[in-house]
Amino acid sequence: MMRPRASREESNRAETRGGGADGRASSPEDVSEAFTSVVTSEAKRVIRSGTDVDALRARADVARKALAKAELAYAAAVLARERSADSMDEVDDFGCEYGYISSLRGCYIDVSRNEVPRGFVSTGTENFARELREMVAFFDPEIDECDLRCKMPSALRAKLESLRLDAEAIWDRERARPEVPAPWILKGPYLVLCVMLDKLFDETKPIQRFWFLETVARMPYFSYTSMLTFYEILGWWRQSSELRKVHFAEEWNEYHHLLIHESLGGDQSWRDRFLGQHAALVYYIVLVLLWLVSPALAYNFSELIEAHAVDTYAQFVDQNAELLKSMPAPRIAVEYYEGADLYLFDEFQTEREPKSRRPRIKNLYDVFCNIRDDEAEHVSTMNACQREDKAVASPNAVNAKTAAISALITAQYVFQRFAESSVVEDLMVDDIDVFTDDTSAGVLDAIIRAVESLFL
Repeated sequence: MMRPRASREESNRAETRGGGADGRASSPEDVSEAFTSVVTSEAKRVIRSGTDVDALRARADVARKALAKAELAYAAAVLARERSADSMDEVDDFGCEYGYISSLRGCYIDVSRNEVPRGFVSTGTENFARELREMVAFFDPEIDECDLRCKMPSALRAKLESLRLDAEAIWDRERARPEVPAPWILKGPYLVLCVMLDKLFDETKPIQRFWFLETVARMPYFSYTSMLTFYEILGWWRQSSELRKVHFAEEWNEYHHLLIHESLGGDQSWRDRFLGQHAALVYYIVLVLLWLVSPALAYNFSELIEAHAVDTYAQFVDQNAELLKSMPAPRIAVEYYEGADLYLFDEFQTEREPKSRRPRIKNLYDVFCNIRDDEAEHVSTMNACQREDKAVASPNAVNAKTAAISALITAQYVFQRFAESSVVEDLMVDDIDVFTDDTSAGVLDAIIRAVESLFL
């Protein structure tokens, strides 16, 4: 029995293979609706009866191994890549060694084995004694405060100390862009925080300001993950459980921003560490309490902060473009943005299709441009979290589901095209179940090969 021809609308939807007009992945609801409307019940039965799941699983395993091999080769190429000709010869090993905290506790990319942390009392006592000495040195001009930036090559340090950030220009950028809607109960604390940053860090201390900002910026995602888990434990809310993965990826992104600024010596001053770490703890508690009042308000406040961060980094990049291009990128930045495993990098960008953004890091200018773009992605996610008509979910999970359903839609489309062709008409019989018979396996294989050609 011949299958009726697909309508033009159905064919067009099938040809899109699950993608929207703007190139982004369709939502699971849209793809599911398309699948239901395009694939007939008979086609579904044929797919179920004629699919060799074990063979497909074996092929998927081979493909995964090939992908892993390619990613390993790519990672080796990134690690072995030579610095560009205009890079500074004396900073070829530019890494994370200029941070105060990393000099004591290391950076995770340099840890050769897993270690279990010590208890709260012993670790806290050791840190208090160390920071007490740093505090005395900070207030006593006759004692030199620890400054590991002195290990920097003199040329690099001179350039870092030449970086500037105009606070008034940041406010001009904020006034020029569309305002983030927020009640004054949030705008008040937001303005106080921004003015405090301007007062604490003048235009000659942009790296220190960024380190402080990123120390605090991690806290919202810690608090959101904590509260979502709390709601789940009590059985109050499970619809957005997947959002915890997104928030972890957001925190992981902010953590790498922090490590980048740390590698530039942003945490050298005792004052900056004291203010940043204690402000982060207070900010965490405030956001937890704000979440208990209204999760939407908590997300709204984060949207305000992230939008200000976009303006800040944009001004910094534009103001210091040529100087930044003459400085090498920290190793931690290259590891994060060009690493072999970019799953978490894709995960926090909920408004973008996975794998659509792959930065290339050649110098410090590229690093700060990507940090600016990361903050813009956070703004989009925080905005989406406040909308009742928007379900924020793991981009990787959505992409996998979309790809699977889109492949089925495409298979149905190709099946219909084959059914309409004169070649298949000669082979077709009245009963569609013939496609499951051994005698017509060649036809089904031809259809499968046609589907494969659309993706490979």
